[in-house]
Amino acid sequence: MPSLDKLNREYADKDLQVVLINMKEKPTAIRSFMEKNNYSSKVLLDSDGVVAKKYDVLGIPVSFVIDKDGKMVYRLVGFVDWNSKEMRSLVDGLMDDRKS
Repeated sequence: MPSLDKLNREYADKDLQVVLINMKEKPTAIRSFMEKNNYSSKVLLDSDGVVAKKYDVLGIPVSFVIDKDGKMVYRLVGFVDWNSKEMRSLVDGLMDDRKS
């Protein structure tokens, strides 16, 4: 989560939206965790599993990259270092495509 939150902070002025989805904890626990770690990302709660089912989430963590048209362009299962050159290149490419 630290690398994803760093991505969120560094790209905030470029209209990148990072949204986290929690499937287990109560809102108070989520809020406390986010504040304790000084995370800035938005968190949505999927307590009934509708979103997980829609995106075929069988385990966590899983990351989805969704383009400007709402189309899923990448599905990444497992830990992702969003600060790696590969991931930053992917995000930068999508941000550049958004301008066209």
